Amino acid sequence: MTHRRHPELSPQDPAPPAAHPGTGTSLRNLWALPGASVLAVAFGLASVPAAHADPASCTRTSNGSGDDIVCDRGVPEGETLRGTPGNDRIVLRGAVAGTVEAGDGDDEIIVTGRSGGNGGDGGNGFLGPDGDYGKARNGKNGKNADGTPAATRATPRDGGSAGAGGSGGNGGAGVTESGVIDAGTGDDTVDVTGGPGGNGGQGGKGGPGSTDPADSRGGDGGNAGSGGAGNLGRIYSGDGTDEITVTGGDSGTGGVGGTGGDGTASTRSGNGGNGGGGTDADNGRAGPGNGPSGTIISTGPDVVDLRGGAGGAGGIGGVGGDAGTENARAQDLPRGYEREGDGGTGGTGGHGGLPNAGTLSHQGGSTIKVTNGAGGNGGDGGTGGDGEGIGSTGGLQGLRGLDGVQDFGGAGGQGGAGGVAGLADIAQRNH
Repeated sequence: MTHRRHPELSPQDPAPPAAHPGTGTSLRNLWALPGASVLAVAFGLASVPAAHADPASCTRTSNGSGDDIVCDRGVPEGETLRGTPGNDRIVLRGAVAGTVEAGDGDDEIIVTGRSGGNGGDGGNGFLGPDGDYGKARNGKNGKNADGTPAATRATPRDGGSAGAGGSGGNGGAGVTESGVIDAGTGDDTVDVTGGPGGNGGQGGKGGPGSTDPADSRGGDGGNAGSGGAGNLGRIYSGDGTDEITVTGGDSGTGGVGGTGGDGTASTRSGNGGNGGGGTDADNGRAGPGNGPSGTIISTGPDVVDLRGGAGGAGGIGGVGGDAGTENARAQDLPRGYEREGDGGTGGTGGHGGLPNAGTLSHQGGSTIKVTNGAGGNGGDGGTGGDGEGIGSTGGLQGLRGLDGVQDFGGAGGQGGAGGVAGLADIAQRNH
């Protein structure tokens, strides 16, 4: 006797006997159902399984061939967004941490990672009730794209008790480590960009002049946040001729250094604060295109374009404080003693991102393009403060910030202009 095989059973198992309506297994299954379900089956009222639900932030509208799909919070981990058999346009504002299955058709997929938050401005310096410098509050740090707080910038001293600007938060990845994009069949376009880093906050203005210029120094600008990676997960091109562009997020701009406090009739003015990414810490760097854990698999005659993000500019150095009144300065201060506040140092530009630090598998005649991210310009040095009375000389210009490396870098910022010499001094010299 020959047994017919059930397709889901192994060849060693005989096929189960066919069930007849109203007898055997079918009938026993009906008896096991609750009464309402029995009626639903008997009268053809059983519900059709619901279509796969989109993530909560997604909306769909028909475009005549496929769907236009927009998701304001990306695709969360554990969730799947599916396209149609037609030509879809999928725009994701936020990370792909789950799965995107575009399906058939000539689809367009655009992904942009979340931005880091901007740092807050530092508070201005001030004199307390007893004449001592009060402690101004540092600017609030911007949040990273994932909601965690940005790292606090270490400052050896908050100038003049002026607060330092807060650090910018880091941008988020376009596709996270758990994220997957499957472009499917068709001639597709996939464009993924990491989120930009937040800008550093501005340093506070230095307090009233003091015999110690450090007391009335402007606060340092905050560091900029780093750009997010384009891809840390997996991108599959699928069948067809596809264009895949993956770009790292740009880093933010360093915060401007605070202005030095102005001198009084008998005190010095303060130096300007350093620009964000100044002498003690660099600005964040731009994100890589395909990050260390990222994988891109191209299986057709595709164009794969990998780009590092651009480094942001270093913060501009703060302007030095100006002199006090001419007559009092000429009477009360020894000639040659008073140099007004120096301009702050410009910040270092953010480093450019690498185009590929992960895995790229390509076959079928793919064209690969690789572009290093440009380094940011160094911040301009701050202008020196102006002198006014006899014996009052202009402050020195701030030093320019260093170039960011690009990989190899933007042009350096220019030095700030020197302060103007004391006007009465110039008149006496000319005479």
